[in-house]
Amino acid sequence: MAEEAFTEACVEVMARTASAVAILTLEDGDGEKHGMTITSLSSVSSEPPSVVVCVGEGASSHRWLVPGARFGVSLLGAGQVPYSLGFSWAKSDDPFADFPWERAEDGTPWLSEAAAHMICEVEQVTPYHGSAVVMARVVGCGVHKDETLVYWRRKYFDGLTEAEGGVTGTW
Repeated sequence: MAEEAFTEACVEVMARTASAVAILTLEDGDGEKHGMTITSLSSVSSEPPSVVVCVGEGASSHRWLVPGARFGVSLLGAGQVPYSLGFSWAKSDDPFADFPWERAEDGTPWLSEAAAHMICEVEQVTPYHGSAVVMARVVGCGVHKDETLVYWRRKYFDGLTEAEGGVTGTW
């Protein structure tokens, strides 16, 4: 398979991986807020609670994700596609002016109408093919709504339908 065809095939495979849609938010050393849409969020451990996110080198948030830095992750809920677009390529001029947000006790910004949020502290950053793989400990969180926004096959979905015969439980 030619390199270009292989790359396209890999992109198609990854498009079939459903992802929660979240907004990563932080404040830089000069007090300027940054935010970006992410679908690369994944749980790493429940003890201690920790996550991994991947951020491209070109993202305005990239340079501020260093060990010890804190950032917010706001999981978007049903009906919040405009939030995702406002913090992504279709950026508004100032998404923090367009969408309600607040500060955690430590000052970290997060979106106040999100389905859930986490406040994370960066523990490790590993460069990998033009991105930063950011390992972070969750230091605060809250659940606010049940339905989360999901991105799958290049489309947004406001909810999931439970499959019959599926096993559920606590892992």
